[in-house]
Amino acid sequence: MRTIVAVTLLAAATGCQSPPPSRNDPAGAFARLAPCVDSADTGCLFDELDRDSRWSLSSIHRTLKAIGEIVDRSYPANRRDPVAVYGTWAKAAGSKDPHEMFSVFCSRRDCLRELARGLGAVTEISAMTETTATVKTTRGGSFQMARADGEWGLATYRDELIKEKIRLGDNLDQVRRNAADFDEQRLATGEK
Repeated sequence: MRTIVAVTLLAAATGCQSPPPSRNDPAGAFARLAPCVDSADTGCLFDELDRDSRWSLSSIHRTLKAIGEIVDRSYPANRRDPVAVYGTWAKAAGSKDPHEMFSVFCSRRDCLRELARGLGAVTEISAMTETTATVKTTRGGSFQMARADGEWGLATYRDELIKEKIRLGDNLDQVRRNAADFDEQRLATGEK
């Protein structure tokens, strides 16, 4: 009996943990969100998003950096207002990477609190197709999940992020046109 108690205490003391659930099914992928929410770790949450959401965030980050470089190089100082240039992404524009940018996005949307409110044991998986599913929880939460490359992830923000990626791509085109006009004006007036 003492041996069993000693082994149990030793296992507890060494922090014996089971591996995280698999992303091979919606319920497992959803269960992976709990530690992220418990620790209020948006970097962890970023890693548990579906592939398309992560890709959109990476594209948005690259686009914001490109916009910033063009604005810094070609826009006159009085036309560099961050809100005018980046819109709702003004606070995220200076992020060092997509993880940090997602943290700003998540803070703006209060997504950790939103997830925490509905986080609970999975009671139902509905509307399941090859690539999408809705997970419902004991707390009445309903969460969209999506699958790509054989792995499921949280897709709650996917549609919004895809739209933002496209919109910011259009903004980048406009920023390039504006920059060309500003460069041309400088050449015509001899300004530097």
